[in-house]
Amino acid sequence: MPGHTQVRPLLDADVPACATLLAARHRADRSRLPVLEAALEDPAAAGEALGAICRGPFAEGVVAVRDGRVVGVCAANRVFIAPTDFAAQFVPPRSAVVPVLGYAVAPGESATDIYRLLYAALAGRWVRDGLLVHRVEVVPGDRETEEAWVNLGFGRTMTAATRLTGAAVEGRPAAGIRVDRATPEDIAAVRQLSLELMEHHRSSPMFWPSIPETEPAMERFLQASLASETPTFLAWAGGQAVGMQSFLVPGFTPPNVRADQRLYLFEGVVARAARGGGVGTALLQASMAWAAANGHDLCTLHWASGNYSGAPFWLGHGFVPVQHTMERRVDERALWARGEPGHTG
Repeated sequence: MPGHTQVRPLLDADVPACATLLAARHRADRSRLPVLEAALEDPAAAGEALGAICRGPFAEGVVAVRDGRVVGVCAANRVFIAPTDFAAQFVPPRSAVVPVLGYAVAPGESATDIYRLLYAALAGRWVRDGLLVHRVEVVPGDRETEEAWVNLGFGRTMTAATRLTGAAVEGRPAAGIRVDRATPEDIAAVRQLSLELMEHHRSSPMFWPSIPETEPAMERFLQASLASETPTFLAWAGGQAVGMQSFLVPGFTPPNVRADQRLYLFEGVVARAARGGGVGTALLQASMAWAAANGHDLCTLHWASGNYSGAPFWLGHGFVPVQHTMERRVDERALWARGEPGHTG
């Protein structure tokens, strides 16, 4: 009869056993998604990835142990971002995240049971310290793992997807559209289209807030991007910029995606009046041709799960989901509600 499952802090001595579990999980993930990094099927490489998470400045991890054997691991990072920081536009400034290479369970174990125990150990500390936004990154197609986090109150908020740049971009591009690489002199057009993308994300059902405090950092970022070697492409109809795609290397590409020549599509937007007419297709044909010619085999991007126009476009143009970000927001009353029987305040 199996013994009791104990949850305790993750120790350096646990990393080899945890790495073996993580490598096996990644091997199963890669069998569904060949664009994932082959090297991570080696426990040594998986151990390096897990160790990098554990060495973060606000890292913490736990393992589930039964009969002296590690049957599950969960390593996480607390996230503290200044409200004026560029990243605060995209990541909750005070939150906790379980990265995609930070967790695994042993074969034959119930993912729901093990992750519940591991998350309970971590979440209690997070809520005690006022971190009420919790995120976890999962690989599409692992239904048992995703169901385990859904049972813990997590819902999908964002998807990362990858395509081969050399694959044909299907669809009919808009007629009369010129696609050029943007220069620093195009900052006004780039700024306007970036603001239009933010406005789209603010709309229902996404409600992704645009944070005024981040605007100076965003302006500096846009200017630096236009001066960099990684391009921003603008689509022009006459003298009017009607669409944009900007790129970063490596950007926010998930760490389990193939490491060679990572290219990240940071902003993809078509002006509201021009949507649905093939402007996005024209941009993507031009940008993927540039990427393939410059040695970038893969391109990755993110979209908000509620993005009713973005998700169908990217899925219809060859992007395959490789990661879902799931999020749970704990009721803030948990910080002050006591709940003892008969308690009246």
